[in-house]
Amino acid sequence: MNATIHRLSCCQSRRWQSTLSSAATSRLMMSTSTRRLHDRGTTMAVQHHHRRQLNIRYISINIGTRPPLPLQFLGAYDAQKFDQSTHQRNDIPFDPVNGKPPPSSSAEASPPSTPGCTWEYDSSTDKWSLPLEGNTSSNYSNEWVQSQLQQWRMDPTDFDVQWNADNPTGNAKHAQEANHATKRVLWSNWTADIIRDPSVSPILFQYDNLRSSENNSNDEKRLLKTLHQYGLVLIRGTPTSTDSLPRGVMNEASLSLADTSDTQETAESAILHLASLIGYHPLHTLYGSGVWSTSSHSSFYNKEGDGNDTNDESGAATTSASASTADSAYGSTSLPLHTDMTYMGNPPGVQVFLMVQPASNATTTSGNDTSAFTPKGQSVYLDGFAAAKQLLLENPEAYNLLATTQRRYRCVDNDEGWHLEASGPVIDAAPRWRKANDAYEWGPVKSIRHNDLDRLPDLPPYFGNETSLNDSRNDSFYRQLQEAHEAWDNILRRDSLRLVIDLQPGECVLVANQRCMHGRYSFEASKYPRVVMGCYVGMDELLSKWRRNGLRVI
Repeated sequence: MNATIHRLSCCQSRRWQSTLSSAATSRLMMSTSTRRLHDRGTTMAVQHHHRRQLNIRYISINIGTRPPLPLQFLGAYDAQKFDQSTHQRNDIPFDPVNGKPPPSSSAEASPPSTPGCTWEYDSSTDKWSLPLEGNTSSNYSNEWVQSQLQQWRMDPTDFDVQWNADNPTGNAKHAQEANHATKRVLWSNWTADIIRDPSVSPILFQYDNLRSSENNSNDEKRLLKTLHQYGLVLIRGTPTSTDSLPRGVMNEASLSLADTSDTQETAESAILHLASLIGYHPLHTLYGSGVWSTSSHSSFYNKEGDGNDTNDESGAATTSASASTADSAYGSTSLPLHTDMTYMGNPPGVQVFLMVQPASNATTTSGNDTSAFTPKGQSVYLDGFAAAKQLLLENPEAYNLLATTQRRYRCVDNDEGWHLEASGPVIDAAPRWRKANDAYEWGPVKSIRHNDLDRLPDLPPYFGNETSLNDSRNDSFYRQLQEAHEAWDNILRRDSLRLVIDLQPGECVLVANQRCMHGRYSFEASKYPRVVMGCYVGMDELLSKWRRNGLRVI
C-alpha cells in the first residue's frame, strides 16, 4: 500500500488524504470487515518548504500498519490497567504495606515497539485491537486514536478555524458543521449588531431557555460548546433585580424594569445558576466567595459586612461582604484590554458579567460627527487567540519572545490583607517540536495572560558572575522585549479585533478569561451608578465541564 501524504499548512485547513494504488484500492474494497494487519512500524519523514513565509510540512505515514501512536503509549492505555470505579491506574507496582516503589530492576518495563506486533482493525465498529496474552485484547476506538494523535502533534489547524468576516451569515452554519464541531473559532470584525442578531450571531442565548428545566440539558451543552468555540457568550433577558442596589440610586429605566419584571428571580440567583452550568459553582477569590458587584457608587456596596448580604435557597451568601475593592474596575476611568487575575497561579476560567444598570450620561452624539463620540462605559472584548495568531503571522520574533518570557504580576490590598503574585508568559502556546537551531515550532495557544496595570518590571536572564550593571545583554533584552510588547499592543488596538458593545440591563456576557480580554470605555460618574454584577468560575471546573461534554482540551 502506498504511503499517505499529509500536506500541512499553517494557514489552511487540511484533511487526511490517502494515496492508494488501484490494486490496493481493489483489495481494500474486497476485504472483510475485520482485517489483520501486521505492524511493520510507522515511518515519518518531515520536509520543510518555505514559500511566502508559510512553513509547509509533508509528513509520510504508512497506512495499513497500526495506529500512528507509540506502542508503549497504547499498551499503557490498556483499559485493564485502570480501575473501573476510580479510573486510577492499577498497574503501578508498590509495596502494599509501606507504599514504597520496588527496586528499579524489578519494575515493569513499558511494552516494546516490536515489529512483530499484530493489530486488527474492525471497520464495522471503527476500532483497533491488539491481541494480548491469555486470549485477551486491548481495544481503541479510531476516534480516540485520532484525538490522541492530534494532541500529540499539536497542529494548530487541528484545533482552530478562522471566522470569515466576509460571510457572517455563513459562519453560524459553518461553525455547526461536524468537521468544526470541536474546533475553536478565532473571531474578528464583530459588532454589537452582529452578536445581537439571532439570524447571524453564533453566541446569542436567551436566559429563559437556559433556565427552563425541559431543555436545560441540551442548552447547557450548547452553552458550553459555544464558550469553547468562541470564548464569549451573550445572554439576554437575565434578571437584574437585586437588594444590593437601593432604589434611591436606580435610574428611571432600572426602576421600570424592576417593577415590571414577571419573575421573582434575582440577579444574584441568575448569576449563580449560570456559574453552575459552566463550572459547578463560583470561584472563591479575593473579591469574595459568591457574587461581586463593581460600581462607581460605593455607598451601596456592603464593605463592612453588616449582615445585609442576600442568601440563595441554600442559605449561602450571594454577595460578598468584606471583599477587596483594590482595583481600578471600581472607578469610572477607561480600562485597557486585559485578562483578570494574572497574579494567580491559575487565573479564573470564566468571568460572568451582568449589566444591572448602565452609566447615565447627559451628553449625546449629534449628527454624523464621529469625533463627538461620547464614552459611556461601553464594554470592549477581544479574542486573544486571534490576536496571538496575527502576531505570529506578522512578527514571529515578537511572538517567540512573548511566548517564552516569564512576566510577573502582582495584586496588593493592604485593607484586606492580600498580597498575590504569579508569573507566566503573555502567550502560553503548546510547542510542537524543536528545530535544528533550538527554536520551537509553535502549536495552538493554550492561554493568554495579559494585564499591563498589574504587570511588574521585568528582569533579564541572570548570567551569573559575568553579569554587570552595564552588560550589553541587558540592553538587548529590554530593547527586544519592548519591541515585542509594542508589536502586541499594535494588534490589540486594531478596531477590527475589538468588539465594542454598550451593554443594556439584563445582558450578561460570559468571558473565557484565559482566552478573551475585556476592557471598558470611561464614563461620567453620577447619582445613578454604572452597576455590573458577576462572579468567577475556576479554570479547572470549566475544563472538567468541557471534557464531560466531549470538547477537546489542550
